[in-house]
Amino acid sequence: QVASGLGRWWRGSADCGSHRVSPPIAMPPHVPDGAPGTPAEYLHAHQRVGNDDKLLFAFIDWLLPHLRLKQAQNTVRWDDFWHLFKSDGTMGWDAFEKFLRWDCKLNARRLFDLLDEQGSGRISSHTVLELRRQYIRIIDCRHLGLDDLKAILLRKYGNLLRAWRLLFDPEQRGRCSHAVYVRGCKEVGFHGDLKCAWSELTDGEIHRPMYIQDLDPAGDRMMSDFTSALKKYYGSPKDGWYAILRAHGAFGKMTPESFERVCSDMGFGAKFARKVFGFLDLDLDRTVSLDEWDFLLLWEKRMGKDDQETSAGGRANVGGPPSRSKNNWQSAVDEGGPGSALEFLVVLTKEEHKEYLARLREFEARGSKPRSATKQTDSMQRSSVRAPAAQLADPWVPLA
Repeated sequence: QVASGLGRWWRGSADCGSHRVSPPIAMPPHVPDGAPGTPAEYLHAHQRVGNDDKLLFAFIDWLLPHLRLKQAQNTVRWDDFWHLFKSDGTMGWDAFEKFLRWDCKLNARRLFDLLDEQGSGRISSHTVLELRRQYIRIIDCRHLGLDDLKAILLRKYGNLLRAWRLLFDPEQRGRCSHAVYVRGCKEVGFHGDLKCAWSELTDGEIHRPMYIQDLDPAGDRMMSDFTSALKKYYGSPKDGWYAILRAHGAFGKMTPESFERVCSDMGFGAKFARKVFGFLDLDLDRTVSLDEWDFLLLWEKRMGKDDQETSAGGRANVGGPPSRSKNNWQSAVDEGGPGSALEFLVVLTKEEHKEYLARLREFEARGSKPRSATKQTDSMQRSSVRAPAAQLADPWVPLA
């Protein structure tokens, strides 16, 4: 009689049509040596509770992870474990503990006691096979929901925000339709209840799209805090992102160590920095670049909407012209006045810079500087011969 209480782990019992997986705990035919003196005491000592059922469930899940995740078959651990049984179909504690010692974090002693139903100090292959069969029946009968979908996404992508960017919102619009959600779930091999999971994601509002905060509320708050800090310390999130890449990056990219120092300067801890860096590192190359601003832009837009709602709620603008907030460019022009000097920052890759230098040398080799538009007009009026095209060259104009 194996895995007697495993069915109770899933909401009391697992229903599959008219079949009900909930076998009772059987009385052993005899009391083994070293066990409590009466059958009642033996039964009480081996009675399972909810945590024991979870432990058995986790053990089979560790041996055969592909069963629950509906992925490609992976029986390496199961084969290695099965080869440890002797010719009589039993395994002792030493072999069992040695197998689980390095790679498994479950309680090996408690697992062995649960599998050793007769208290003989050895577990049988028949017991393990029955436990596996019952585990498969429960997996087939249960309805996979949102928690199981998140578990699959975490195993495949590392964090939920990376899963959002690659699977549900590759165009970085900040929302995901139901059709894209269904296609993404099928792509990662999720065969659970899509309708139930979608209802959980949208809080019952099944006709609206899904947003980042629906899939990962904690990650969304962390990204919002990071964007707010950029605005606080640098004036705007975009200026802040470009400033930290210019000050702490190299060739437009930043490493995890540099990003951690930036977050520390803004008052965030190392754990926060590592998680946010994982959200931004889309291709897992341990660097973040200027291109990640397209993802951060989602939170800047949300902050802009919140600021507009706050300003609109503070004072009503009745009968007056519509108020328009100035951006950084307009503020800089107004503060400097006419004729003020403005600084432009042009970010070029190595290839772009090399091409620019080549065109600049080509331009210098052709002769003098190009004449102004006024001189060209006067020359054209005095002579019917047009100026050579080489004199009007520009380093940024494609070469003929």
